[in-house]
Amino acid sequence: MSMGEGYLVAGMLLTFPLAIFYRYLIIPHTSPKHKDIFLTLTGVALYFFCFGMDAWHVVSMVTGTYLFMSVCGIRGVTCVVVFLTTMIHLLYGYITVSGVTYTVTWTLIHCQALLKVVGYFIDLYDEEKGSPESFLAYTAYVCFPFTNLVGPQFQYFRYKKFRETTEIPASWSYSLRQASLGVVYIALFYGVKHFTSTDFIISEEFLGWSFPFKLLFITFWTKWLITKYCAIWCISESAACIAGLGKQENGEWDGVVNVDVVKFETSLTIKDELTSFNIQTHQWVKRNVYKRCRRVLNNALIARVSSLTFLYLWHGVYIGFLNLFVVEALGISTEEALNRYVSQEKISRYVPVPRWILSGIQYVLKNMCVGYGLCGFALRTPARCHVFYSSVYYCFHWGMVGWLVLEAGVLRGLLGEEKRKGKSE
Repeated sequence: MSMGEGYLVAGMLLTFPLAIFYRYLIIPHTSPKHKDIFLTLTGVALYFFCFGMDAWHVVSMVTGTYLFMSVCGIRGVTCVVVFLTTMIHLLYGYITVSGVTYTVTWTLIHCQALLKVVGYFIDLYDEEKGSPESFLAYTAYVCFPFTNLVGPQFQYFRYKKFRETTEIPASWSYSLRQASLGVVYIALFYGVKHFTSTDFIISEEFLGWSFPFKLLFITFWTKWLITKYCAIWCISESAACIAGLGKQENGEWDGVVNVDVVKFETSLTIKDELTSFNIQTHQWVKRNVYKRCRRVLNNALIARVSSLTFLYLWHGVYIGFLNLFVVEALGISTEEALNRYVSQEKISRYVPVPRWILSGIQYVLKNMCVGYGLCGFALRTPARCHVFYSSVYYCFHWGMVGWLVLEAGVLRGLLGEEKRKGKSE
């Protein structure tokens, strides 16, 4: 574990006693304004504890955007200016401090704060508010100490309702369950980390393996690789729920869940896996990028490309990140196209194979495709990505593009011709 990772883990663990203190001593006995002060100070303190003086990047961004909006007012053009300037600041960080391998830097907290800042002003714009609300409420929302390091995201209106709360219903069983899942994921990640590394999939040993064995290895290796994200999101959500955030109107505590563990681990399609992972960020993008682009441009394809482009740049500027989102988009489209011809139901009609075997094959193929894309995410740079993908012949790239072209240009035409003949007969 690097020093940056150590400070991050320590900061996340500190949120648990902080959440207990907030739940039992702050919520019942203080006003909303005093809650804002407490959450702002502790959130900023966590920034500086984990990232030192680099935390000024986030602090300056948060305060600077508020001052700008206070002077210029909340309008469509000023929201665009805030979006662009905060993104440029984040991209500057990626270019100047990111390396070939992942390291914990101030860009981690900046990308989280960016979504809250931009989302805050867009929400107020939608409500036709001409100027920002209370500065303390704004900073408490953005710097909310139980989610400000790694997420999950939530809207400002959820925080406004939360800050008025004086009594929190029982949430311990759900919080402990999420914390336990986080501990299991952390143990799994660091337990396996001693035996492998990202560089292994471009090592001479790996490159000497057979093609099928390479694909089988990355299927399970990348599944392990993303356990660290499941771990930090489960732990962060647990602390937020202990503090009282996350209660839904239906009584459930999954209001800020960022990974649906059961669905993520058992899904049979790429779409289901993606919708169960980094849930709050994807909802933010759908709400603030996809839907707005589609409404303004009246074009679903452009809106989808805009959303993927934003996600790519928000994660970083490496070509491997772009590759991941392209592979995921191709994978979802290929799944939908294949399902028109080769679904489990159609196979079962002609081949006497138990459904659990078909589900097992589908599960492995799904993880293989997702893992294939994640290898680029892990390797980052064009040269390192090329070493790996050339060793497996860019098989999924060619295979998915080839199938989509064949399906769109030939199979749909043949099916359409058969339907026309059937009608004429």
